[in-house]
Amino acid sequence: MGIIRKQDTVLIRLFKGSKTYQNIMAENFLVANVTNDPVLFVKCTFSDIEPDDIENITSPGREFPVLKAAQSWVAFECINTKIAPEAMIAELRPLRGHVNSFYPKAPNRGFNAIIEATIHATRYKIDGEEKYLKLIKFYEDIINKCGGEREKEALRLLHTFV
Repeated sequence: MGIIRKQDTVLIRLFKGSKTYQNIMAENFLVANVTNDPVLFVKCTFSDIEPDDIENITSPGREFPVLKAAQSWVAFECINTKIAPEAMIAELRPLRGHVNSFYPKAPNRGFNAIIEATIHATRYKIDGEEKYLKLIKFYEDIINKCGGEREKEALRLLHTFV
């Protein structure tokens, strides 16, 4: 999921069919976990997270799950939600956040490419358009050229879902 900031407003746009979309419709709430781990990124996008990978946080009035391996997380209330035929847009109001660890990581074109390939894979899973497979292949070439072993492992995992 991508969080969008427009001046002092924070938004999320989600396409129908995703688990996050369903969760927001049911609870008007979401947690954004931040990670630089490409394998964790792909795994969380396409599969259910194992209970051992989650920590339940208690905050006034609510309990919510966060990824133990996330570098940080922010819990948001979703307000002013607008539903369009293919997507929703919700304004996000931060409720609570936490930084588990912070370590600078040098930019890696392979990691950025796995993010893009994963986005295209989610769109391919939703509508099956071949153009997304071509885009995944484009980013695959970058991952193989510029990514480290973790990015290449994430790519192998991504291929199990597409």
